[in-house]
Amino acid sequence: MTKSKYYHTFFLMSCVCVFSLTLGAHLLPALTIPYLPIAGTVWSIIVVALNVLSALACVGISALLLRFFLSHGIRKGAKYFWRHVRISARLKRQLEDAGFAVKRERYVEIPWFQLGFSDDLSTGFLKIRNTIKLDRKLDDAVINAALGYFVVENRFTSCDGNYYMYELVDGRADYKLVFPSAHDFSDYADEILPNQWFLDARTQVPLCHTLIVGQTGSGKTYAMLSLILQLRLMGTHPEVSFVDLKASTVGVIGRGISPHRTAKTFDQAVEQIRIFHREMGFRKQDMEKLLESNPTGDYNTFRLPPHVMIIDEYASFAQILKGKEKKLRDEVMALLYEIVLQGRQLGFFLMITMQKSDATLIDTALRDNIPLKIVLGQSEDTTYITCFGSAADVPLRKYARGEGVFTHPELTRKPRLVQFPELNFDILEAL
Repeated sequence: MTKSKYYHTFFLMSCVCVFSLTLGAHLLPALTIPYLPIAGTVWSIIVVALNVLSALACVGISALLLRFFLSHGIRKGAKYFWRHVRISARLKRQLEDAGFAVKRERYVEIPWFQLGFSDDLSTGFLKIRNTIKLDRKLDDAVINAALGYFVVENRFTSCDGNYYMYELVDGRADYKLVFPSAHDFSDYADEILPNQWFLDARTQVPLCHTLIVGQTGSGKTYAMLSLILQLRLMGTHPEVSFVDLKASTVGVIGRGISPHRTAKTFDQAVEQIRIFHREMGFRKQDMEKLLESNPTGDYNTFRLPPHVMIIDEYASFAQILKGKEKKLRDEVMALLYEIVLQGRQLGFFLMITMQKSDATLIDTALRDNIPLKIVLGQSEDTTYITCFGSAADVPLRKYARGEGVFTHPELTRKPRLVQFPELNFDILEAL
């Protein structure tokens, strides 16, 4: 029995005893003892005292009921209340079963926690008080089973280390956007902040270096087309370069949008990387003067147009590069490193797509410095490990085409669900 149940049971049993004594006092006639006339007076006092205790017991029970309803959010509606009651009870029981409770002499004490949901019940939060017994143990605990339809999407500790914090999301929720026409897509993109991408209905990220990983049929190309279309619609008019050695859809789009910035052979790809890096150098010179007035500014602060280079199926490029002379290999990798390390502030970004992201296909240092990492479709554990560093935190679900998980240091360190839009129109015509 938990601590709260123990005390509540003790209180309720005491109230039952008081009510029973009061009822008995009213049913029995007043004591009349001929030689002790004071006995009747004493009995009257006892009856009055029992009446007062019964009234206090009623007040106490009413207070407990009121506290129960308010603590479970009855003010937010019956649906919210019922879900809060059900999940709270399940969480208490499973925390106890999992060994997180402390056994006392007469009861067990489970960790204090606070649970809450958004008004539409699509997201929620859980806050569990940390203790010496719990410290580090909850790091590895999978508590999704105690949360009903909700799953843990992100977790961290409070600044003082006294609480474990969990961000929850309804696992049944659908964040996929559906656009029947290019006009609808354009109207939605107009509502997004400048130089930001929307990935689905709830996720927006600033323009940044991006890695998209996914097997054939995972929706990787479709996701990339959505991002390219957003680049075309941005009011800041980004300059976009394309590298496509496999002559796929990306190359077709590149030749239609900016043929002078599109590479379809290895030599052209190397030249485009050199041009991209050289333009970044010019931007760096311009920024040095601008930063004198605002040392913490970036390309957004000074309203400079971003530049994006898209390298489709980077593994094909990397494999050819491996067969080249060392001088060229070192040059190309040095250029890519500089772009990744310096590009964020200057507004120069790489978007890389590939089927796998292991160290044999993409340099680890290059991959680790890319902030937005996306894995689409059903992938092997090794893919998640090389991309995110861990496969255990990836939500277990069947991913449809265009669905997967992502990480971004400003949004989530734990892989989070992403569902790219469904575009029911001619994308090539819209581009």
